[in-house]
Order: sequence, then structure tokens, then C-alpha cells
Amino acid sequence: MLMITENVKGKRYKRLIDILSKHCNRFAFVENRQLMEIEEERLAYVDNLIVDIKGHLIERKIQREWETTKLSGDTAYVFYFQMNNATRLFLKEYSNSLFDWISPELPEDLMFYHNNKCLLAGCSHEGFFLVDETLWKSFFLK
Repeated sequence: MLMITENVKGKRYKRLIDILSKHCNRFAFVENRQLMEIEEERLAYVDNLIVDIKGHLIERKIQREWETTKLSGDTAYVFYFQMNNATRLFLKEYSNSLFDWISPELPEDLMFYHNNKCLLAGCSHEGFFLVDETLWKSFFLK
């Protein structure tokens, strides 16, 4: 995996989401519980945000770690979705850049998987993402 600190924005972001949708069968994002003032209200906000793709939710898990983060004592909700045309459109509609996925407007830390292999994992508040080298090269060739 390569570590990239460039924010992918605008048309390049939309193109990256299109490429990821061709290579991935699921994606995830994170809601860090330590950042939630009132957990029920924040979860209701996220439920409202994902109302159009709720049917594509695979699971919501409580985790201490994911590709870009390890929490010492706290936990986060990680929402896993099927990657398909509806979720691709959702990702393109709600953001114009990879690093715009940041609380409180949006959930954080977008991750894209093909089966159990992570092909891209963002860490918006830290300003970096990890990406599969082959996928990144194909992004530049298109």
C-alpha cells in the first residue's frame, strides 16, 4: 500500500470513486464514539444521511481498530456497505473530495475492499490515505 497525502478532489475524486466501484465489492466508513456528544443523536444523523442506501448496509460493527487507526480505550462504529451503483452515486453526491469525509458533516475514514483485501483506506483528519499500488497506477492511466 502506498501512503498519499494529496487530497483527491473534484472530477478526480469522482473518477476515483468510479474506479473503486469497479474493483471493490464493499466500502466502509467510521463514526468515532469519542467524538459523539450525544450518541443517539449522532446515530440518528447518520441514519438520515444513509437513508437512500440503508438497504445496502451489510453491518454496523463496534471496533477498536481499522486500516488507518487504532484506538487505545475507545471504540467506533464501522458501517459496511455493498459497493454498487446506488452506493457509488451516494459517495459522489455527498462529497467532492476524499478528505471531505470528516466529522461532523460526514462520517470519516472511507475504506474500500475487494472481499477482505483493503484497496484504499482514508484518514481525512490526518490528511492521508493508503492505496493499493496497482489501483493507484490504473487511476493515473485513465
